[in-house]
Amino acid sequence: MVRFRNLSKPKPSHFARLPEVTVEGFLIEQGEVIRIKDEHGIRFKFDSLVTNKNTGAQWIDCYEVYKHRTGSLRSFKIDRIKRIPKRRKRIAKRRTDS
Repeated sequence: MVRFRNLSKPKPSHFARLPEVTVEGFLIEQGEVIRIKDEHGIRFKFDSLVTNKNTGAQWIDCYEVYKHRTGSLRSFKIDRIKRIPKRRKRIAKRRTDS
Protein backbone atom coordinates (compact mmCIF):
# COMPACT_ATOMS: atom_id res chain seq x y z
CA MET A 1 0.00 0.00 0.00
CA VAL A 2 1.34 3.42 -0.94
CA ARG A 3 1.62 6.11 1.71
CA PHE A 4 0.98 9.69 0.74
CA ARG A 5 3.39 12.29 2.00
CA ASN A 6 2.15 15.15 4.08
CA LEU A 7 3.09 18.06 1.83
CA SER A 8 3.16 21.33 3.73
CA LYS A 9 3.99 24.71 2.30
CA PRO A 10 7.22 26.35 3.48
CA LYS A 11 6.89 29.29 5.82
CA PRO A 12 7.46 32.68 4.19
CA SER A 13 10.93 34.04 4.90
CA HIS A 14 11.92 37.62 5.57
CA PHE A 15 15.33 37.03 3.95
CA ALA A 16 15.97 37.83 0.27
CA ARG A 17 18.89 36.12 -1.48
CA LEU A 18 20.68 37.34 -4.60
CA PRO A 19 23.31 35.16 -6.36
CA GLU A 20 25.50 38.13 -7.37
CA VAL A 21 26.87 41.36 -5.92
CA THR A 22 28.76 44.34 -7.35
CA VAL A 23 31.86 45.41 -5.41
CA GLU A 24 34.02 48.36 -6.52
CA GLY A 25 32.54 48.19 -10.01
CA PHE A 26 33.17 44.46 -10.45
CA LEU A 27 30.45 41.82 -10.58
CA ILE A 28 30.95 38.83 -8.27
CA GLU A 29 28.75 35.85 -9.11
CA GLN A 30 27.86 32.73 -7.19
CA GLY A 31 30.75 30.26 -7.05
CA GLU A 32 33.58 32.78 -7.56
CA VAL A 33 36.54 32.65 -5.19
CA ILE A 34 37.03 35.80 -3.08
CA ARG A 35 39.05 36.91 -0.09
CA ILE A 36 37.86 38.61 3.08
CA LYS A 37 39.74 41.40 4.86
CA ASP A 38 41.27 40.37 8.22
CA GLU A 39 40.91 36.64 7.40
CA HIS A 40 44.49 35.67 6.60
CA GLY A 41 45.31 32.67 4.44
CA ILE A 42 41.71 31.62 3.79
CA ARG A 43 39.82 31.88 0.52
CA PHE A 44 36.06 31.79 0.26
CA LYS A 45 33.58 30.78 -2.42
CA PHE A 46 30.81 33.37 -2.76
CA ASP A 47 27.29 31.96 -2.31
CA SER A 48 24.78 34.82 -2.05
CA LEU A 49 23.97 38.32 -0.90
CA VAL A 50 21.36 38.15 1.87
CA THR A 51 19.05 41.04 2.81
CA ASN A 52 16.80 41.08 5.86
CA LYS A 53 13.54 42.63 4.63
CA ASN A 54 12.46 43.70 8.13
CA THR A 55 15.63 45.56 9.19
CA GLY A 56 17.37 46.21 5.85
CA ALA A 57 20.62 44.61 7.05
CA GLN A 58 22.82 43.05 4.34
CA TRP A 59 25.59 40.45 4.47
CA ILE A 60 27.19 37.82 2.25
CA ASP A 61 27.23 34.05 2.73
CA CYS A 62 30.44 32.25 1.73
CA TYR A 63 31.92 28.79 1.96
CA GLU A 64 35.50 28.31 3.14
CA VAL A 65 37.81 26.78 0.53
CA TYR A 66 40.67 24.64 1.81
CA LYS A 67 42.76 22.50 -0.56
CA HIS A 68 40.13 22.89 -3.31
CA ARG A 69 37.32 21.60 -1.07
CA THR A 70 34.45 23.63 0.28
CA GLY A 71 34.05 23.77 4.04
CA SER A 72 31.79 25.52 6.49
CA LEU A 73 29.36 28.34 5.66
CA ARG A 74 30.33 31.75 7.03
CA SER A 75 28.76 35.20 6.81
CA PHE A 76 30.49 38.58 6.48
CA LYS A 77 29.60 42.23 5.96
CA ILE A 78 29.82 43.48 2.38
CA ASP A 79 32.57 46.02 3.07
CA ARG A 80 35.04 43.21 3.93
CA ILE A 81 35.09 41.68 0.43
CA LYS A 82 38.39 41.67 -1.49
CA ARG A 83 38.03 40.49 -5.05
CA ILE A 84 40.63 38.13 -6.49
CA PRO A 85 41.40 39.31 -10.02
CA LYS A 86 40.75 36.81 -12.79
CA ARG A 87 43.77 35.89 -14.85
CA ARG A 88 43.78 37.09 -18.41
CA LYS A 89 44.03 34.62 -21.24
CA ARG A 90 47.39 34.57 -22.94
CA ILE A 91 47.37 35.86 -26.46
CA ALA A 92 49.70 34.11 -28.85
CA LYS A 93 52.19 36.40 -30.53
CA ARG A 94 51.96 36.57 -34.28
CA ARG A 95 54.79 34.98 -36.12
CA THR A 96 56.18 36.71 -39.09
CA ASP A 97 57.23 34.44 -41.90
CA SER A 98 60.48 35.60 -43.42
